[in-house]
Amino acid sequence: MMQYFTRCVISFFGKINAGILIFMLFLAGNFASAQEAEFKTSQSDVGERIDFIQSTFDKGQNSAKLWSYTWMAINGAATGLQTYQAISSRHNRASNVVGASESFLGLAVLIVDPFHARSSGSDLREIPGGTPEEQKNKLDKAEKWLERNYKQEELGRSWLSHVGVLAASIIGAGIVWHYNGSKNGIINGLSNVVGGEALIWTQPTRGIKDYNDYHSEYRDTYGGIPEKKYFIAPSPNGFVVGVYF
Repeated sequence: MMQYFTRCVISFFGKINAGILIFMLFLAGNFASAQEAEFKTSQSDVGERIDFIQSTFDKGQNSAKLWSYTWMAINGAATGLQTYQAISSRHNRASNVVGASESFLGLAVLIVDPFHARSSGSDLREIPGGTPEEQKNKLDKAEKWLERNYKQEELGRSWLSHVGVLAASIIGAGIVWHYNGSKNGIINGLSNVVGGEALIWTQPTRGIKDYNDYHSEYRDTYGGIPEKKYFIAPSPNGFVVGVYF
């Protein structure tokens, strides 16, 4: 009788263990299917985001090039002309020296801190995106460049830029006033304000709109393609925790 009871108990717990094993395999299968679906969704999402940013970069690149190179040419020509006048003639030399210095400063800013929107589309297109890892890296760079362009354009139109133009104009006008009289000082100051404000107000701002549109379209933050999953399941002695990838 005792042996029969023992066999029944062993058979009963054996069925429980088998059931638990089947349950664990079922969970693992479901998690694997969920991971595969999530992976495909993430891949599609990554490609969509890259295409969105690439399109915005491409649309704003020509106007960014036009603005950047036009102002580089204007400042470069003004620097060369006023430098030549300062060297060749003593007449209003202070005005020419100050004007050349201000124009050179504007040119230097455009060279040292180039307007990134003028090349973002071309640069992004050159980054490979054939594998999931390359796609993720490309999206990371695209998002960083989108934010970089946004910050640069925000700063270019901010009150700091206006204050900088006004400060440089006042300093330059003061120097010219001292050496070449009040009339020349006022002319120099006003011309510098007009030129500086024209540069600020003609600066493209598409990058600001693109950044806001992107974050409006994709409110969530991309966290990368899932590489592994963890699971927990019951066992005869408690619970089993594992990982699959």
